[in-house]
Amino acid sequence: MELKPTQIKYLIVHHSATARDTTTFEAVKRYHVSKGWGDIGYHYFITGDGRVQQGRAENVVGAQCQADGMNFKSLGICLTGNFDTETPTVEQLTSLVNLLRTLMAKYNIPKENVIGHGQVRGASTACPGNILRQWVDKFRAGQGPSEAGLTPSPAVDQVILLLEQAIDKLKQL
Repeated sequence: MELKPTQIKYLIVHHSATARDTTTFEAVKRYHVSKGWGDIGYHYFITGDGRVQQGRAENVVGAQCQADGMNFKSLGICLTGNFDTETPTVEQLTSLVNLLRTLMAKYNIPKENVIGHGQVRGASTACPGNILRQWVDKFRAGQGPSEAGLTPSPAVDQVILLLEQAIDKLKQL
């Protein structure tokens, strides 16, 4: 089923609820396919080393959050790990920040619409785990990468700041 760009209003952050450093994209995809979903349920998948893998195409409805009809108005991003018992790696968080910012700019998604799976109205899940949920809350509150528990290089922060300023100027045109 097609997901049109104008329908994408949210970014939903998930955890695999499995071991961070040994869970693979292929294993999760196999599991999701065995459930009859036809593909991995997420649009993006971030492994412990920070590698981002494309799951479903962005124009395909996900199988990642039924609550509040989110499959039909969001993109799903999953990080490997159980973030009730372990923490995301700096590499994972760096990739997540970069991916979130890219998708937010591409689809004009406000920070308020970046949420953890369990924060969706009607969802009854602990996903993305307490540790990652707290990080998502800080990100959504507008705290920078350092305040949200991530310390990228100053050069990256400077480039991000310049890009955000350029986007703000373009919006004023």
